[in-house]
Amino acid sequence: MKKIIFYVLSLTAMAFGQTYAQTAQQHLNSAIQSEGNIRTGVVNSKEAVNQLAKEIAVIGNPNAVLFNNKMFEQINSVQNNVDDTDHFLNEAKNVSVIPFTTQAINTLTADLINLNDELIGLTYQIDELLNNNNNNAALNLLPQVKNVLDAQDNKAVEVINAIQTLKQTIKLYNVCLQTVDHLGNPVYDAELRGFWAQNQTTGEYIEPTNQDGNCFENLPAGYYRFDARHGYWSGVAPEWVTLSESLENEDGIIIINLVYWVE
Repeated sequence: MKKIIFYVLSLTAMAFGQTYAQTAQQHLNSAIQSEGNIRTGVVNSKEAVNQLAKEIAVIGNPNAVLFNNKMFEQINSVQNNVDDTDHFLNEAKNVSVIPFTTQAINTLTADLINLNDELIGLTYQIDELLNNNNNNAALNLLPQVKNVLDAQDNKAVEVINAIQTLKQTIKLYNVCLQTVDHLGNPVYDAELRGFWAQNQTTGEYIEPTNQDGNCFENLPAGYYRFDARHGYWSGVAPEWVTLSESLENEDGIIIINLVYWVE
């Protein structure tokens, strides 16, 4: 391998290999955004609860219609965003290179809908009490409303955390190798007979996927050995690497330097 033509061709080839992996990640990001919308709604709804408490206890003139509207804004938001979350999860599942199940997350989103049912029941009770001028009884139910809203927020956080974990599980990495001397300077005329990688968990040996023979596309997360087939009088020191986002450069590629030696 006289010369490693490194980057432009590699990036072009990888762009196609990454399409499905990136799309799955994008769908999961959209699901996270949907759950973030639920959390924003919780904040707004708790402000409405505080406002109603003030209107009952201080002003003495509660606005039942406004409170009802604010609560149903949250109820509708939860329903719509849960539907969106489940939709984006299924879209990610359909295009992901690595299979996964959404069952655990779907259970969490179902919990959000159950909490919505509790919020609907409390909202109707408070509306009826206010219309019957039973303001103190309505005031006594507001802590329960807050508890349900807090539970929705906590459940949305659980969903977000589960999706973040899933993102890492199905994330694929692109790795490119380059030979360097002991000072870290690139070596372009290394006498080698090809690079290879090995997944240290599965034992699988992996060959480069790009034309120049120095890059590995769409590697699942894991712990790998990166090495080269040595020449007659030369070789490289292997590297063992756990793939992670922190190692990626701005182009989303992990660059690994293999120190080249010549006898």
